[in-house]
Amino acid sequence: MLQLFSTGIIPLWLNTAGLLEKQTVPSLEMLDFLQLTIPDPHISQIWKTYISILSDRGFNATAQGCWVQTQDQLLLHDNGLQPLPAASLTKVATSLAALKLWEPDHQFVTEVRTNGSIQNGVLQGDLVIVGGGDPLFVGPEATSLGHSLQKMGIQRVSGDLVITGAFSMDFLSDPVQSGQRLRQGFQGQIYQTSEENGYTSPPLQQPSNLEIAGSVQWLPIPPPASTVLIRHSSLPLYALLKQMNVNSNNAVAEALATNMGGASTSISQGVAATGVPAREILLQNGSGLGQNNRLSPRAVVSLLQGIQGELQAHNLTIADVFPVARQDQGTIAERRLPTAAIVKTGTLWNVSALAGVIPTQKFGPVWFTIINRGDNVEGFRQDQDRILQQLTQKLGTPLESIPSLKPSLPVPLLGDLTRNQVLTHRSPS
Repeated sequence: MLQLFSTGIIPLWLNTAGLLEKQTVPSLEMLDFLQLTIPDPHISQIWKTYISILSDRGFNATAQGCWVQTQDQLLLHDNGLQPLPAASLTKVATSLAALKLWEPDHQFVTEVRTNGSIQNGVLQGDLVIVGGGDPLFVGPEATSLGHSLQKMGIQRVSGDLVITGAFSMDFLSDPVQSGQRLRQGFQGQIYQTSEENGYTSPPLQQPSNLEIAGSVQWLPIPPPASTVLIRHSSLPLYALLKQMNVNSNNAVAEALATNMGGASTSISQGVAATGVPAREILLQNGSGLGQNNRLSPRAVVSLLQGIQGELQAHNLTIADVFPVARQDQGTIAERRLPTAAIVKTGTLWNVSALAGVIPTQKFGPVWFTIINRGDNVEGFRQDQDRILQQLTQKLGTPLESIPSLKPSLPVPLLGDLTRNQVLTHRSPS
């Protein structure tokens, strides 16, 4: 009986003994006790037909996996318990771990300090940046910080720009390079990052024009006797996750994972939050780069449901941290997904993965994971979109929006001056 459930396409009832109420999933040993049901055989047929077509094309049927369920009922599973290369679906695990460790409105603080004073528009001394681990300090943030310093009466810094703490700008790992980029940003030279490290750009800002006369220096600890001028707060965590997931930004994912203590934290938090056994959550980093980050299709769905549960406690929804079809761009800009589908994509050279939730009339939210392997990434993407469209046709489009699948808040903008808290204004002496 256990072998029957570990492979093949088998629907089953998941709510026996209140499993979903406890935020757990059934283990292999528990599957014997669950009641079999076939709510809609047409759903299984969609996948069977697809696998048959793939096999005819020469692709390995056992290299593909899927898991489709309602909130408490499994509709379809094929290799659903097998950990498969997850690519950027790994960021789902990173997102859940971050939300378990921090509140959704948590912000990473970058302090701007000085050891000097303002005299006739000149800061006589050094400008000190104390990083606090902000994973998305990019051009617009530098511009807004420059404007806030100028509003304090600082037009020029006579000393150095000193970098200390966990500070990175534009995803540069070297603190001196990050400082040089910040200096350029202060002086009105903003550079768009690569597509791989993309983010959703805000409306165009007027450049700042803050001159720094000295050089960029790095210190392991903040210099003594420095005064805090500004506390710059990052985007709230939920918005950082949204930016990360919309653009599948590897650098943001790796920065968050580092702040959390590495991939082991994502594994332990994922296992604790979902009840999925650790053998189905095998991760080596926070981004999904590399073939050794593996998740079972069941694990991905459980992680997504865990995220939804964390967010609901704060009056947020999964749409506040993942891209929504027909609303967001990023990695889904060219996809033909059902309207209002909330998804996360994953891509390696031989892996195409898609997971998320679609609204349906028959069952409400339907959660899914599809992981394809083979040298056919673009074809797999088209197939995934087609399968979701077919599922939506079978299960119906809801007449009204499902509240739990709608964004709760507008996306905060990068470069917002209100996130710069001015603490000290030294009058000209």
